Amino acid sequence: MRRVATKIFLTFAVALAAFAAVAGFGVARLHDLRRDLRTLSSGYIPLTRIAAQLDVKDWVTARALEARVLDPAARRAYLPVARAHFPALVREKIEEGKRVAAGARLNASGDDAHFLGDVLARLDGLAARWADYDREARALLDALEGGAGLGPGAAAFDARVAAVRQLEKGLSLDVKLLQVALETQIADRVHAAERTEGNTVALTVIYSLLALAVGVGAAAISQRLLAPIQTLTEGVKAVAAGDLTRKVEARGRDEISVLAHEFNAMAASLDRQRADLLRAERLAAVGRISAQITHEIRNPLNAIGLNAELLAEEIAALPAPPAEATGLVSAISREVDRLNAVTEEYLRFARLPRPQLERHDLNEILGGLLDFLGPELAAARVAVHRALAPGLPGVRCDEGQLRAVFLNLLRNSREAMPGGGTVTVVTRRADSGAAVEAELGDTGGGIPPGDLTRIFEPFYSTKERGTGLGLAFTQQVVEEHGGTIRCESTVGRGTIFTLRFPAVQDRVEHEVGAAT
Repeated sequence: MRRVATKIFLTFAVALAAFAAVAGFGVARLHDLRRDLRTLSSGYIPLTRIAAQLDVKDWVTARALEARVLDPAARRAYLPVARAHFPALVREKIEEGKRVAAGARLNASGDDAHFLGDVLARLDGLAARWADYDREARALLDALEGGAGLGPGAAAFDARVAAVRQLEKGLSLDVKLLQVALETQIADRVHAAERTEGNTVALTVIYSLLALAVGVGAAAISQRLLAPIQTLTEGVKAVAAGDLTRKVEARGRDEISVLAHEFNAMAASLDRQRADLLRAERLAAVGRISAQITHEIRNPLNAIGLNAELLAEEIAALPAPPAEATGLVSAISREVDRLNAVTEEYLRFARLPRPQLERHDLNEILGGLLDFLGPELAAARVAVHRALAPGLPGVRCDEGQLRAVFLNLLRNSREAMPGGGTVTVVTRRADSGAAVEAELGDTGGGIPPGDLTRIFEPFYSTKERGTGLGLAFTQQVVEEHGGTIRCESTVGRGTIFTLRFPAVQDRVEHEVGAAT
């Protein structure tokens, strides 16, 4: 069973996870942007500055040609100045550029790392070319100091100047290409950073809206999970107001559903207890009425009956007894006997003695009663079909009260078949031998559904001269014995009463069961 608190926690945990994902996405994008900015600030921009300082165009050749036309004395004075102006700083700048590119490459990734590797390769190439250029330039200046460039050696000097100039052009082209590559990469990275910023903003907004939707969904789910509490509260108010038939809808397997099931069971139990209380109040009223009947009616009825018998004897002693007087006296006696029977039925229902429980065989009780009622049922053209299961366990009961119960049911069946029919009496084990059932059915006219729900109510009867206490007495006795009674009836097909009593296991049966 998953608790409601757990479900609510999980829904909000999902919402928090969604917002955390948005925050994580923003942090990751900011981290990437910071890395790109660091690559620009500590890599590309310093490299561009260093590349701008690598200007090698006509460093040596222009000065060599200027020194060539000078006289020897002036040449010796000029060449030290030319050597002093020779840009030895280039080598340092190339090494500085290599250090900057290598450091930036450590923090770069993807295309930036690949590009910085290419820059390192370009700087290595510049360093190699610069070494050749440095060697040739120094040799050219040394030749000038030795007097080269004039006379027969002028052609060789011109060739050396051309070679150095070619090296200068190559170095200048490589520096230009490096500068262009750096500027292009910087422009691409700036544009990429702008696109990344725009995409980051858009995706952050989208993901934030999705996270907000998840949060709203989590709140809706939580509200739905807590909605049964409101329903349960309304049910409690309804029951407190007296509506014990109110049911609370219970779904799922959480504690609120369990509480709703228990609440429904409690309401049903209270409804049954209220019905039992009303029935007890009715029975108490029956007791009071019965006592009043006993006090006010029974004694006068006995006197009337006795006087009617005396009057009948005197009329019979007349030489010519009037037939009309004899009939009237007989009618009075019959009505007195009927009223005495009604009085006795009221007293029996109101003053039901506590049952004297002993172990009895249900088959023996029913068999003896059917034998006793055999002539009466046969005279009413009612056939009896017995299906008594052998070897039934005993039941603890008051034999007299149980006989009265079955006698009442059998006579009701006979009265329900005025033209004759069949009564079926069946006994069987139930609940794997823990109970014994007796089933009494008839083929009478049946009970309408509207009357079927009220047949056990005191004073409710469908008979013209019935008291409505027979089935109420039957139910009272069965419940006093710890049993149950139910009725199934179909109009035009008959009625079946099923009585169930707890079985009593003999000690011998327990011992046999334990041995097996």
